[in-house]
Amino acid sequence: MQPTLLILAAGIGSRYGGLKQVDGMGAGGEAILEFSVYDAIRAGFGKVRFCYS
Repeated sequence: MQPTLLILAAGIGSRYGGLKQVDGMGAGGEAILEFSVYDAIRAGFGKVRFCYS
């Protein structure tokens, strides 16, 4: 059984000036969340769940 990754993605990023979790950062415009999910899958996580409040 593969573990599930829970990503806590609350907040509006007021100090950053926007939603940094989905802002394009990578060379191809990838978001921070995309890097997180990619790394989690490579580490053996089977599911990813997002928690927004």
